[in-house]
Amino acid sequence: MRIRIPLKCGCAALAFLLGLFSAAPSARADQRSFIRAYEYATQPQGNLEFELWNEIEAPRGGPFADALVTHRFELEYGLTDRWDVSLYQVFEHGGGGTPADRAFRFDSWRIESRLRLAEKGEWPVDVMLYGELERPADFTAPWEIEEKLILGRDFGAFGVVANLVFGQALATGDKAQHLFEVDLGARYELSPAVRAGGEFWAIRASPPGQPAANSYFLGPSVSLASQRVWIQLGAGIGLGSTAESLFARSVLGFNL
Repeated sequence: MRIRIPLKCGCAALAFLLGLFSAAPSARADQRSFIRAYEYATQPQGNLEFELWNEIEAPRGGPFADALVTHRFELEYGLTDRWDVSLYQVFEHGGGGTPADRAFRFDSWRIESRLRLAEKGEWPVDVMLYGELERPADFTAPWEIEEKLILGRDFGAFGVVANLVFGQALATGDKAQHLFEVDLGARYELSPAVRAGGEFWAIRASPPGQPAANSYFLGPSVSLASQRVWIQLGAGIGLGSTAESLFARSVLGFNL
């Protein structure tokens, strides 16, 4: 059975979407341009924003049952104009294994905070600090922490960012786990409401009891914003030893 959408309704829907993202919002808060790299931005003081993250990690051309799907529900609040804090819960499903292993499950609680060290453009390179603490739902698993050094620079409508990421599991001996990641991105603001960009990221992970593994990804992204709502979409295609992998993410933000 085919469902036909009247042309009049289709045009109305298109007009609604164009109107929603046509105006340049004066306070977009934390609009994202990249699916991996963080930019030089925090919530304004007293502003509360809800973000819904959805991402897929899947083998290219492989069975969809092997794809890992992650959902994040996040609340961000501006403590000051340069310092914010976020609380979020993470859920997962899929990822291969038995049907029980693939079932929808609660993954973790997380809290993060970001601090901009100056106003944008005051320094030759904008510098922001990021910290995150994770409590896995599996209480036998160790707590995890993550630190990021976020660097950025705008040249008019063109902007570049670089993130240095360090992650550790709070354990010792053969249970130690470490992660190092580099995220590089460049974006162009086609209008105050529309951004397009591309990014590259490399990850070196050292799981407990296993040799270190490297992964590399490259892909495009696009971001649309209205005064109260923004959406960011993008994908990363695996390179080198991770050429058979695909990563995609969407983030939908509501300025409350």
